[in-house]
Amino acid sequence: MMTCFYQASSVWQIVLLVISQFAVIFLAAGSILLFTRKCKLQKKIGMGAVLLLNTTLYILMQLNSRITGAEQGLHLHVPYAVLMLVTLLSIGLGAWLILSETQNRKTINHRSIKESFDNLPTGVCFFNEAGLPVLCNHAMQRFSFAVCNRDVQFITDLEDCLDRDFVPIGDVEREGSVFILPDGQVIRLKKKLLTYENSETYTQFTATDITQLYQSRAELSRENEQLRKVQSDLMQMSANMVAVTREEEILSAKMRIHDDMGRCLMAAQQYLKERDPVDISDHMIASWHRAVSMLKNYNESKEEDMLAQIRKTCEYFKLKLVRRGELPAQEKVAYLLTCALRECLTNAVRYASATELYADFTETATEATVTITNNGAVPDRKIVEGGGLSTLRYRVEHAGGQMIVQSHPCFRLQVTLPKTKEDAL
Repeated sequence: MMTCFYQASSVWQIVLLVISQFAVIFLAAGSILLFTRKCKLQKKIGMGAVLLLNTTLYILMQLNSRITGAEQGLHLHVPYAVLMLVTLLSIGLGAWLILSETQNRKTINHRSIKESFDNLPTGVCFFNEAGLPVLCNHAMQRFSFAVCNRDVQFITDLEDCLDRDFVPIGDVEREGSVFILPDGQVIRLKKKLLTYENSETYTQFTATDITQLYQSRAELSRENEQLRKVQSDLMQMSANMVAVTREEEILSAKMRIHDDMGRCLMAAQQYLKERDPVDISDHMIASWHRAVSMLKNYNESKEEDMLAQIRKTCEYFKLKLVRRGELPAQEKVAYLLTCALRECLTNAVRYASATELYADFTETATEATVTITNNGAVPDRKIVEGGGLSTLRYRVEHAGGQMIVQSHPCFRLQVTLPKTKEDAL
């Protein structure tokens, strides 16, 4: 086997050429694998050198082989055994480099931990007490270049980014500790102090990608703005509904006054025609008094609220109003509770001949209640809800509330209404 390659037989030359060709292909694949992975530079250089050596030997052997014409070859005096040994050693060295790299990726060591740390999507950097970086990954370096146009060399490089007067470079926008990069990526920078058991203190900076969260918050802000507009419209509609309801009440009062005045005028006309003094009864005089009092108290003054009207009516009929508690702040609820008090006032004067009217207003976080009684005559039978009470019940239940009418042992009206959620919108 110490014979030179160009003097060997064709069979032995073909064998060595096949092995050498396999070695070149194998080493080329190994080189691609090592260069695509983040491995040590020494391994990459070693694999590249072995590949170059085997490629050169393969070309020389081709030029000296009998297949291409040995008489025209270079006739290099290289022993056949040396070429075979170099080829086999190259294959072995390439296999060892590949296996060592693969084995390193299957075990956890300092290098694999550092590689994983460098490939984190979140930027992380640790500084010692002297302010020097002891560990900094690629994401944090990219953030520093994007915002400051420099890599991280000292703790002040990142502390300056959190300073109130700091202005990032280029088209980078800043909102406090949040940085909006030109490509739309949103990064939040945070600082945290870490103290270990040996009293060593480190400063940690993290640059977290919050692009999706930032976009969601912006979308939520837009939706909240739309909800505020809807809330304003709903509150305006609610105010309009209260105003319309109040106008309906005023119209109803006008109609009752008109009817009472009409009956009084017809009775007066009849009296003037017949000149019968018997017709001037206490009932007619009382009807005139009621009509005049209603005309005085059911006015359309917008400056005087319904509760003030009720007080004036009580003063006119010498009825003492005893109120405990306060009306709820929500106008619609307060209005319906006051309507219930007004209805009880009318019934207390007309049917019970009461001298005192009691109204207890109570309120919880979710509902408001009024309980109304009087010191007048006890109903002699179960109260049948007529026009006023039935109308009140419809309005209360339509608003989602509850109305309870009690006849014995005394008249008692309780109205409970849920609070609206306008303020929570």
